[in-house]
Amino acid sequence: MMRRITGLFIALLAFTFQINAQSLTENEIIGRWSVVEVKVLTRLPEGMQKTIDQLKEAFLRSKFEFKNDNSFTFDFELNKMRIQNGHWKYNDNTKSFIIQDWKDKDSGKWKLMEIFTKKEVDKITFQIHDLFIELTMNKEY
Repeated sequence: MMRRITGLFIALLAFTFQINAQSLTENEIIGRWSVVEVKVLTRLPEGMQKTIDQLKEAFLRSKFEFKNDNSFTFDFELNKMRIQNGHWKYNDNTKSFIIQDWKDKDSGKWKLMEIFTKKEVDKITFQIHDLFIELTMNKEY
């Protein structure tokens, strides 16, 4: 009986989460976005804390720009992660935004970044696939 109640409770929570949080649409993503908060979603060794703090600060100074023509830029102070000539497209299967080099836009070639968005009543978040962080975003325009 307790398992059934617990299972029902978990199902209800999952359903409630689905109602309250949805992915951004292609039209809603267009614009320039800044990061207002960085949340680490996993526990990291203490020795990495300084590096994580520096990475958080870099994200807080970064800009994501999704343009009408599907071009994309990620202004980031670490050259390895900066994207200047990107292309974005919406993946309806995963409800995510795929970022590729512009030259690869018509192919299924390797992606530079995959962003999962979540739209709640009071905030919008980006989760970058393979990075265990959640970025609370502000749309500048």
